[in-house]
Amino acid sequence: MIFIPDALIMRLIGGDMLALAFWRGLLAGSIFLLGNMILAPQTMPRRGEWFDRKGLLIIGLNAGGVLSWCSAMQYTSAANALLVLAIAPFLAAILSFFFLKERIDRATALAIALVFAGVLIIGSGSLGHGRLLGDGFALINALTIAAYYVTLRTTGSRNMLPHLALGSILGGLLAVPFADFEPVSSQQAMLIFLSGAIVLPGGAGLLMLGPRYLPAPEVTMITLLEVILGPLLVWAVIGENPGQMTLIGGAVIIVTVTLHTLRRVTQPMSPT
Repeated sequence: MIFIPDALIMRLIGGDMLALAFWRGLLAGSIFLLGNMILAPQTMPRRGEWFDRKGLLIIGLNAGGVLSWCSAMQYTSAANALLVLAIAPFLAAILSFFFLKERIDRATALAIALVFAGVLIIGSGSLGHGRLLGDGFALINALTIAAYYVTLRTTGSRNMLPHLALGSILGGLLAVPFADFEPVSSQQAMLIFLSGAIVLPGGAGLLMLGPRYLPAPEVTMITLLEVILGPLLVWAVIGENPGQMTLIGGAVIIVTVTLHTLRRVTQPMSPT
């Protein structure tokens, strides 16, 4: 629910999205670090854990996520960016197959084919409208999120929040050479603070906690709320029409993810 108005807030801020990436990364990373140091200082990484292989991977993936998400919002519609993001669980399944040797069953393989078909439909609607580059950034963002969650599965109970924080800050700093900073009004400054200090760390923090208490399919189902309601909110408030092909491709993705998730939720638990 915290993430649902994120795209709308970014649109209301306006201006260069890579300049916003700097502020979002800096604010969210600072909140993550301060929160961890104040609420759970005993879980901070030890000296050798800050920049080991998994730590660097989480930092790099989150930095890439900050840059690719804001770049997607710069060059494509909010609906395209969010709907392409919905394929992240299936990209995670593909990465898990290659790196964790986890099997992909027939239903998941069919769902992967269908969601990529949905992405192709969305991309076809972007041809000639100057949105294809942004769709590509959205796809990269989905890939970084998938890789991030696959990596988290290999870290066990280790606290990776500080690495998430450093990745956010790094992503913001990497955006600076490409950003076009302009003076902002007091209203824009308030929205920037809301976006970077409340929405982003609040939503991301809860997404780290949720999977500890819910099966992955239920988490996927709940996070579909942002994918469905986010574009509708942008459309209703500022009139950003996603276009016919985005609606068709988005419907393919949403129906596929919903049916696949419902199938997994209703499957009987295997005996342990």
